[in-house]
Amino acid sequence: MRNHLAALCVLMGLSAYPSGELLPTGARFAGMGYSGLTLADVWSVRMNPAGLAGLERPTGGLYYQSHFLSNDLAQQGLAVAIPLGKGSIGIAADRFGYSLYNESTISAAYAMRFGDKLRASVQFDYLSLRLGENYGSAGALVAEVGLQAALTDELWIGAHVYNPGQATLGGPYDEQVPTLLRAGMGYTFSSKLLMTVEAEKDIDRRERFRAGVEYHPNEVLYLRTGISTGDTQGHFGAGFKWERLDIDMAVVLRAELGISPIVGINYRFK
Repeated sequence: MRNHLAALCVLMGLSAYPSGELLPTGARFAGMGYSGLTLADVWSVRMNPAGLAGLERPTGGLYYQSHFLSNDLAQQGLAVAIPLGKGSIGIAADRFGYSLYNESTISAAYAMRFGDKLRASVQFDYLSLRLGENYGSAGALVAEVGLQAALTDELWIGAHVYNPGQATLGGPYDEQVPTLLRAGMGYTFSSKLLMTVEAEKDIDRRERFRAGVEYHPNEVLYLRTGISTGDTQGHFGAGFKWERLDIDMAVVLRAELGISPIVGINYRFK
């Protein structure tokens, strides 16, 4: 069984880096169809780092995801964002896999506000992939750039480019990390309702589309849903806010493979 899981991990990993299946992380984004290019969130460091410039307080977050309910396919990570004047710095790290196969990413970002309607960012990631039992390892340094702009008070647009330099994993794999182009919009209908729509294009694969909705019926509760194409997935989530603490949960459903639950905790410091 563990050999089968190892093979599946390898396939998922080769899909995650070289083939374009590089998904954002964070329970809020997962509940909204993996969309959120225009949002300001600590997990923007894994979606569009320009969103870090919209944060008003230092924020830290943790998340855990069990892909298809398998402990051997678990993913966990942390992120910290610190506003500094007109800018913000962000640091994140996450890990996927188990002893025979694992991937990890360490990131550092800087995002800056230009007035109230424009945000821009640059980020660098170190990716590493390792197989157990001395099968080898590989690593790559990847850049990201992001942008968010307000067309009106209600309508924001966002753009993000992942790996514009077309970095390659070294070691025994010699696989190119995907170059992804992302663009989208977010519209706030009211203080209670937000919708996002986005497109993603891997330069070597077909485009993908994502959409999400976040409904905020009261001061404590957030309800979310969304859809993403490629291998079509349904997304459902909920969030709870209590003073400076956020607890977010989501479930991603892929018909062929089952469900992947995600839980995240964010804390806003004074």
